[in-house]
Amino acid sequence: MSNELFGRVIKVHIEGDYKADFSNDNFHIEFEVPFDDDSTPNEVTVKLYNLSSTSINHIKKDNTLILQAGYKSDYGILSQGKISRVLTSRDGVDKITTIYMTEGQDYSGVKVTASTSTDKKSLKIAFSKNTKADTIIRKLVGALGIRLGEMKLPKNPAYKSGYTVTGNILNNLLEVVKDCGAALYYRRGTLVIRSIKEGTDERFNLEEATGLLGSPDPFEEDDLKGYTVNCLLQHRISTASIIQIKSKTANGQYRAKKGKHTASGSDFKTEVQVI
Repeated sequence: MSNELFGRVIKVHIEGDYKADFSNDNFHIEFEVPFDDDSTPNEVTVKLYNLSSTSINHIKKDNTLILQAGYKSDYGILSQGKISRVLTSRDGVDKITTIYMTEGQDYSGVKVTASTSTDKKSLKIAFSKNTKADTIIRKLVGALGIRLGEMKLPKNPAYKSGYTVTGNILNNLLEVVKDCGAALYYRRGTLVIRSIKEGTDERFNLEEATGLLGSPDPFEEDDLKGYTVNCLLQHRISTASIIQIKSKTANGQYRAKKGKHTASGSDFKTEVQVI
C-alpha cells in the first residue's frame, strides 16, 4: 500500500444538546462497525479511552454519532446513527467509555393507531384507490422521519383497492417494498431501497498494493457463492459496494454483502463477504 495511506485516522462526531469531536490524535479509540443488506439496523460499538468526566456526562442516549476512519490522505464515513446506550468502566489505569449506536434510525417499534393525535406517527394512514407504491413508500418514510438516501424500484405497482397502514409502520413499509421487488437496508447509516442485486460502484480496485491481506477464501452460504476478503481498513467498502478485486483466487467485479470494519489493538481492517 502506498506510503501516503499510512497514518490512521479515526474521527468521532457527537451531536445533540452537546456537540463534540474526538480523534485518535488525542485519544485512543476502538470500534466495530458491522454492515449487511438486511432491513434490521446494525449496532455499532465505539470505545473512547480516558475521557474527562465532563465529556462522559454529556454523551447521552439519542445523540447523533458519526464515525469516520481511514488514513490521512483518504478517510470517510463508516456509519452514523443514534446512540442507544453509554457505559463507562475501568480496565487497570484506563477508563473506557463504550458507546453503542444504532445505525440510521430504528423505528421497528413505531405503530399507527386510529388516534386523533396531531403526532403523524400515531395517525391511521389510508391511501386511495390506484395509489402507486412509490407514493406510499415516500409517505411512510416521511412519517417515520427516516432519511432516504436512494430509492430505485424494479417495479411500481398500483394498489387498485387502496392501501391502509395499520400496526407497525416499518412492517407496512417492508411489505410495500417487497411488492416492488426491492429490498430495504442501511448503507453507512442511510436508508436505501432498491433491488438486492444492485450496488454502488465505488470505482475502487482492491489488490495487494491497495491493502488486500492474503488471498480471499471461497465460501458457500445457502444459494450464494463468493469470497471472504480481508484488507486494511477501507471506508469505500460498505453494504452493496461494487469493487474490483485482483488476487490469486478472486478476480473480477464483486458486490459486498456483509462484513465489518474493526479498529482494536493493532488491528485496523475490513472483513467482507463478496458475491
